[in-house]
Amino acid sequence: MRSGDSFLRLGVLAFAMCLGAGPARAQEIVERQPEASEPSNPSGEAKSYNLSGTVLNSVTGEPIRRAAVEISGQIGNIALTDTGGRFVLEGLAEGNVFLNAQKPGFYDGEASHTLPVRVGKDAPSVVLKLTPSVSITGRITTKDERPLEGFQVRVVGKMNVEGHLVWVDQMNQARTNDEGEYRIVGLRAGTYYVAIDQGGGMSIGERGVPNGREQTYARVFYPGVSDMNAAAPVDLAPGREIEANFTLMPESVYQVSGSVAGSADFIAGLRFERKTGDDVDFNGVGTVQDGRFEAKLPAGAYSVTAETRDGVVLSTAGASVVIRADEAELPIALNAAAMIRVEIKKEQGGEGSETGVRQPMDVAGVFLQPISGRMLRGGMNWWRAQAGGIPNVAPGVYSLKVNTVGDWWVKSAQSGSVDLLSDDLTVVDGAQTAPIEITLRDDGAQVSGTVSPADDSSQITVLLVQPRGKKNFIKIVQGAMQGNFLIQGVPPGDYSLLALDGGDTIEYANPEALSPYLSEAEHVSLRPHGQVSVHLTVTPVKR
Repeated sequence: MRSGDSFLRLGVLAFAMCLGAGPARAQEIVERQPEASEPSNPSGEAKSYNLSGTVLNSVTGEPIRRAAVEISGQIGNIALTDTGGRFVLEGLAEGNVFLNAQKPGFYDGEASHTLPVRVGKDAPSVVLKLTPSVSITGRITTKDERPLEGFQVRVVGKMNVEGHLVWVDQMNQARTNDEGEYRIVGLRAGTYYVAIDQGGGMSIGERGVPNGREQTYARVFYPGVSDMNAAAPVDLAPGREIEANFTLMPESVYQVSGSVAGSADFIAGLRFERKTGDDVDFNGVGTVQDGRFEAKLPAGAYSVTAETRDGVVLSTAGASVVIRADEAELPIALNAAAMIRVEIKKEQGGEGSETGVRQPMDVAGVFLQPISGRMLRGGMNWWRAQAGGIPNVAPGVYSLKVNTVGDWWVKSAQSGSVDLLSDDLTVVDGAQTAPIEITLRDDGAQVSGTVSPADDSSQITVLLVQPRGKKNFIKIVQGAMQGNFLIQGVPPGDYSLLALDGGDTIEYANPEALSPYLSEAEHVSLRPHGQVSVHLTVTPVKR
């Protein structure tokens, strides 16, 4: 979304919706034609001008009818395109402006965000291009073709998190109707996984069978697997619609109950999660009273967690609770969930005379976050100086993100023999992870500068890069305010500095992904407490 006058945007959106326009926004100035705009008041002292143009479908080249076109910085200027995709904005003041187009079912595609539109005498006509969005449709049934109503369908797509492209649930989703049909619209072109959420309840099994056992449905990825690692991705081109049908198999539900060790402080219940590869395809709850629990669950190996009244998380050792049939005396042993301890040390003195001093936990506003390299889930683990360390980190491989404020910077980050500034942290199920030891200094340097063109610098990613082993050290500024940026707390050393238009589409923490752009970078050398100012020319990301 382009930044602009908030009152203008609200007015534009309301007007556009009333006339058939929608919330999808776009701007791609790809062509200028020598069609001059004429002043509407040639004899007056304060001249005003018209600006004309056309809105086209970027895939077919066809004109787009009833697209709403707005202009930034001049309140009240909006126009709808005619049957030929043409529009005219009248009564404009001379100067550089930005145009935005809106139309339901379209988005901005691979737009360049750095070209201004000139308003004035002999100003050329402009061409704006909108990219049609994509959709996924399908039907969910049982093996005997019985439609399944009310099932939630989700799509999982990639998002850039600190230079890592990870899979996250998208906002676009749908629920099946009484025919088992669903339709997800408004997606951008790209690669996705489609998933059917775990069924919302339990039902009696096969029809006609007396006293049939209850059944339920687990989460399934297209084309019908429980683990996303084994799923088939769906590639969507602009304007395309893909059909993804599912045939779901119900699972029998078993009645399980038993004793819970250490349950005196439980709030009320247990949470069961069935493991499948790196994922969880079924979760359920169990009630707890007087140290005993009851639950209804399909067969499988589960991890179990609970939380005490004072917020302590308890868990089993991995997926150690196995359910194969009805059971009345299933024991569950819970222990306090393992934390990764964090130790902070400040280093003082110059080269050759450094000394380290242990610091209180809240020094320098240090924040730590382990980032999974595959799937981003809710409830991300942050360390914000809480006692004990980073809580409840699930088994897996993580890149450690360390944020500091002001002149503070991280000289080293270790977990045992692992250098976390250049390598990943591996958390093993059932094993104790070595403490994370952070060494800080407060003599960081500062880099400021400008980018050009700066006309829409909110879309620019400014990167300060230093290669470190398997991954880059990165300092990021997402969006340069009016073409200006400031980066603080930079470790002394040599760096490449560049501004990318569309930087959020590449995995810039990966040296191989960023390497093609480094030839366009500026190079700076920074001393302790140093200050450097740089001018950067925007480099477009290759699509």
